Amino acid sequence: MTPDRRHARVQHPLSAASLRRLAWTLALSMLACTPRVEGASLAPRAEAPPRETRAPGERPVAYVAPGASLAIPVRGVRPEQLRDTYLSARSGGRQHHAIDIMAPRGTPVMAAADGTILRLRAGGNGGIAIYQLDPDRRTVYYYAHLLRYAAGVREGLPVLRGQVIAYVGDSGNAGAGNYHLHFSVARLTDPRRWWEGQNTNPYPLLAGEHARSATGGR
Repeated sequence: MTPDRRHARVQHPLSAASLRRLAWTLALSMLACTPRVEGASLAPRAEAPPRETRAPGERPVAYVAPGASLAIPVRGVRPEQLRDTYLSARSGGRQHHAIDIMAPRGTPVMAAADGTILRLRAGGNGGIAIYQLDPDRRTVYYYAHLLRYAAGVREGLPVLRGQVIAYVGDSGNAGAGNYHLHFSVARLTDPRRWWEGQNTNPYPLLAGEHARSATGGR
């Protein structure tokens, strides 16, 4: 029987160009239906700086200059960059009795020796500061004008030489933009009065042989 040509449907396969146009139409339709979030940005989010990690039992990396007894407590600073400011004059006829270590804002500050975080202080001339007690229980290291403490730093925390404990800043009376670490060493006569003690010059303790050559061996 001959089929009725008036009712016959002829199938026409889609061309490649038609398929591409159809795909673009569907994609644009889906994009138009996606809800927009006000204030959203395509810019990548800023990530928090990575924390320093080390294997269990592994000591932090610390630079101790030849002939020195303490690690230089600011990352990247070499002994020849240190300046002996121990006897520098300060307001009120005082002497500095510390060393100022210049460094860019946010440079890691590291423990100069093993010990324990004795006190955290904020305010006054030193601004954000740390008092660290040496294992001998008679020596206190003082770090001042900090930007902030390192994550996890608290009073009573044992620290290792070279461990990051804070970051260089300009808090206290350092002066805006005068980024540096104020570092001092004191020998206690009474461990219960940790804020008092006999100051000693930290420069030779940090610079070692360089300090002796700079002063003609004195």
